[in-house]
Amino acid sequence: MHHQYIEDMVRKLAPVLKDKAKAEQILERYWSDKIAIVWDTEDVYRAANEREVALTNKEAITILKNLHEHHNPQLGLKWEDITAHIKAYVLGRKLTKREVNQFVQHDKLTIQL
Repeated sequence: MHHQYIEDMVRKLAPVLKDKAKAEQILERYWSDKIAIVWDTEDVYRAANEREVALTNKEAITILKNLHEHHNPQLGLKWEDITAHIKAYVLGRKLTKREVNQFVQHDKLTIQL
């Protein structure tokens, strides 16, 4: 597990932790012999923007849940699985030309509110 994810886990748990450093050590030890591939909503937004579509947060979370529930564990998840899901279910709204330009030129994601 990447250290940044462990730090994020500890940050989310911070209000209920007495010793953040100890929690981080425990998580580091726990993940030392495991791997996890993490997909998040930012990945989904990026895939949607590549298709010139903006998604809502609810749509992005639904896509993650559907992909997780229905993926083939022998094949894993691929970027094209996300874009295919967006296309198949006709999710989101079309990006404006300005939004497409912001994404292409400045890597700025558009998220539908």
